[in-house]
Amino acid sequence: MAIASIAASTAPAAEVCHYAGLTSYSGHVAVRTEVSEARGLTTVAVTARLDAEPSWLWSIQYLAEEISTWRAGELQSVAVNNRYSANGQVRRQQWDVFVRGPDGLLASRVQSKSLSEFRRRHPAFAGHWEPGRFGEPWLPDYPAAQPERRPDLDLARPAMPPQTRTPYALAFYWSRWLPAAAATVPVFMPGWKRDARFDAQVALAAPRRWRLVLQSPALGAAPSSAEATVSADHHLLRLSFDVHAAAGAGQGWLDQTDCRTQ
Repeated sequence: MAIASIAASTAPAAEVCHYAGLTSYSGHVAVRTEVSEARGLTTVAVTARLDAEPSWLWSIQYLAEEISTWRAGELQSVAVNNRYSANGQVRRQQWDVFVRGPDGLLASRVQSKSLSEFRRRHPAFAGHWEPGRFGEPWLPDYPAAQPERRPDLDLARPAMPPQTRTPYALAFYWSRWLPAAAATVPVFMPGWKRDARFDAQVALAAPRRWRLVLQSPALGAAPSSAEATVSADHHLLRLSFDVHAAAGAGQGWLDQTDCRTQ
């Protein structure tokens, strides 16, 4: 019932924005955001597509979707769909949903490494396997998939202060209202098994440009960072990032290409 409530909360978008940019490894990234308001609930839906070529023999595609809901600035739920392909072959696809309860955010997951396994384990959800369907609504069908309850992915209430943000909502929505003074923003990485909650240090780098420094054991020893440039009317104009992790490092930027109210 809680999952069905999340799906119902995604009302027609009040604002739709698009961003495009470049990354390391000849990468091209495109992002679409939708923000809607209904019954005191704000829904932030972000879809991101990255195509890159770490070498001339190896191309990758990373698809990520985050749908979060917020009431009075507090996180109520988050649903994420992550897909990773290499040389056109699916390597990982998973769908996670986190619903707020008295003890924190409770997690469930649907995942598989092959289509045959996916059809066997989640027949009612098998139509969502096709990467070409990425970005289509999947939350209404999620309960029929019989997702696995995943206590190891839960975020306990003591680790969830009121201003906890999720990564894509922070980058493309909450970054538009960061404070002028230096501050600490708690960040939850949905789906991470370890070190899923860490703090981002935020400071004003220039007029209407904020710098966020992220450091977590899960990201490696070197800190990662992002910079958000925001217009006077609180719209994100540019997002640049420098990410360091155990698997490697990468840089990139995105510019807003259009933003309109529907």
